[in-house]
Amino acid sequence: MAVLLLPASLAAQVPDITEAGPGRIVGMVTSAVTGAPIVSAQVRVRELGRMDFSHTDGSFHLENLPPGEHTLVVQSVGYATVERAVQVTAGGLSQADIRLEISALALPGVVVTGVGRERGVSETYRPTAVLAGVELDRRLSWSLASTLAGQQGISMQSFGSAPAQPIIRGMGGDRVLVLEDGQRTGDLATSGADHAVGIDPVSAERIEVVRGPAGLLYGSNALGGVINVIREEVPRARPEAFSGTLSLAGASVNRGITGAASALVPVGTSFAVRGELSARSGGDTRTPLGRLPSTDAFGLNLSVGASWLPSWGFVGASYRGYRLDHGIPGEFQGEQIPGAHEGGADAETRRHVGRLQLGHFAGLGPFASLQVEGNLIHYVHEEIEGTLANGDRVIGTSFDQITTTWNAVARHDHAAGGFLQEGAIGVFASYKDLITGGSFSGVRDAREVNVAGYFFEEIGTGRYRVQAGARYDWQRIEPVDIRPIDNGEALVPVATRSFGDLSGSIAGLVELRDGWTLGLSVARAFRSPSVSELFSAGPHLADFAYDIGSPDLEQEVGLGTDLFLRVAHPRLNLEATVFRNRIRNFIHSRSTGTLDPRFGRFPLYVATGADAEFIGADGRIQVALRPSLIVEATASWVRAEYEDTGEPLPMIPPLNGSVRIRYETPAYFASLGWQETGAQNRVPFSIPNPQGLGPDIVPESPTDGHRILNAGAGVRWSAAEKRHALTLTVENLLDTTWRDHLSRVKEVAPEPGRNIQLLYRLSF
Repeated sequence: MAVLLLPASLAAQVPDITEAGPGRIVGMVTSAVTGAPIVSAQVRVRELGRMDFSHTDGSFHLENLPPGEHTLVVQSVGYATVERAVQVTAGGLSQADIRLEISALALPGVVVTGVGRERGVSETYRPTAVLAGVELDRRLSWSLASTLAGQQGISMQSFGSAPAQPIIRGMGGDRVLVLEDGQRTGDLATSGADHAVGIDPVSAERIEVVRGPAGLLYGSNALGGVINVIREEVPRARPEAFSGTLSLAGASVNRGITGAASALVPVGTSFAVRGELSARSGGDTRTPLGRLPSTDAFGLNLSVGASWLPSWGFVGASYRGYRLDHGIPGEFQGEQIPGAHEGGADAETRRHVGRLQLGHFAGLGPFASLQVEGNLIHYVHEEIEGTLANGDRVIGTSFDQITTTWNAVARHDHAAGGFLQEGAIGVFASYKDLITGGSFSGVRDAREVNVAGYFFEEIGTGRYRVQAGARYDWQRIEPVDIRPIDNGEALVPVATRSFGDLSGSIAGLVELRDGWTLGLSVARAFRSPSVSELFSAGPHLADFAYDIGSPDLEQEVGLGTDLFLRVAHPRLNLEATVFRNRIRNFIHSRSTGTLDPRFGRFPLYVATGADAEFIGADGRIQVALRPSLIVEATASWVRAEYEDTGEPLPMIPPLNGSVRIRYETPAYFASLGWQETGAQNRVPFSIPNPQGLGPDIVPESPTDGHRILNAGAGVRWSAAEKRHALTLTVENLLDTTWRDHLSRVKEVAPEPGRNIQLLYRLSF
């Protein structure tokens, strides 16, 4: 950082300072090669989330900053990220001259998830991935799961285009915690493969993924990891000027079109308002062998949030309305998809979220900051299986759930230069009321209460740092209907269940040399059985099974270990991890070898628990052959089985990886990538046909490997202090016929064919 004399254009923007109060940072962003000003560089104060973009002369200014040392993070596509410590004094003016070196390595990003406050990826204690900016634009897809699929350690389980869930290191369902601005979504995506995650990624500012059981700040059940979609719906700081984005995208594979707009507006001197609107519509998905019927979708999303922003923090609220109507495929070219509804079905989802947030950052007794958040979520999901002659819809299954959550966390900092660094203590509470209905509903109405307390502390100095934390959760699940459940062998009593246990983690970082960091984390986490695992008694079309819950199930307890190496150099970025997760009482569905007692048609499955082990490795590397020429590769592998029998667990992704070469400058980019997926032959053992009728049932068939070629190109430019970007991506360039092992339609239909997607984004 250098002190400089302000040019007239910048000095005119800085008001005179006549009395002590908040401080300011002003400066210039220029190219280290040419000295020319860089337009539209993002300048962010990490600790506060405050942000400005450099103007046409390269200038920026950040006002109303509390005194103290702040980290200035400056990023621009095609340049290496720069971080600078800037001291702000009360009523003072700090000046910073930032010079950026040309580099096409992906921007490292900022992380909040799993650490509670903004920090660089290199400072995190667990394996972490961030999608933001141009990289998010390149990977943006129809669903959250498909947007993330292909990142190291991440796969997708799908039932068509919209109903898809992310899988992290072979784990899915409730073992992956999906968050929206750090809060639970309140949907029921994990209760069935034919359900969709209630988040549209098109308006996300960034998506963060923390792999492994490291979600103590958010819940004890994140055995697989945490995915956090960040938009900052409740503004936490007043913007320097009116800003926003406008996006328009089209996709050829389903004739889909997506539009989105968002705006952040300063109001007066102490208020900010944020608004967002997005819509998408798409037809049936085209495969290389023809269109897959009943994969169309329509989505609508809107939100509005506002905050009062005094000098000590913020107080704000927001509302989000979400709608998604999508098809659930039933057949392909006249052949029935196993377990699917004949002719397909339709699902209609509605989600309404009200949110309150408070942040106090000016010190409060022994704490440096206090944040309190509350959410009220109403979620409705209906599955329509047909229409009667009089026009009435046949609703097979419906869910109506109201969720309330509250979370409060107080943070404390220790004296600079000491062994103790920082820490936090927090409490969490939630309440759920689930009402089910429909002709074929098998899940019972239930109420859930969850209360938790947690803390973490960071210690260390110099080359060595350690973070340790613990969380205790207590959960009570009360079924409304307490009639016994017939599991095909006996009537099992139903009663209210309570669960409670301790989760904890310890993680350390060692700086081996400049830019080389070795990390080790060990975490214990647990997951209570879900309502469906405890109290189900009905058919589940997505699995062609009649699912029976086990009211006496015990909780899962997992112990996960990660060992990783992280390298951050101007010409090399790398993160490689090996892991082991052992889960006691891993809950799964077990065949009874009989048909269901209600229809005499479906194979009967009963929820049970058995010890299981997951081992594997994943990683990503980027190498700069030249400042603008990058080769990057990813790889993921996981092996999972029951410990007592050695039988492979179901729905485990095969070994997969990718290689991409990318040429990128500040003005344009072009890329070509190769995605390789191996065969998956480790599948669960065959089971006897119910009542000995016919051949054995194969619960999951092996899948051949495949190779996919992808390409992309784009151009970026600035005009009138507005940033424009046009991104073209071509997925499955050769229109290869391939089948995903985790797809629920793979027995009959292949995955999508060639998809040409064009995205235009305007930022200002």
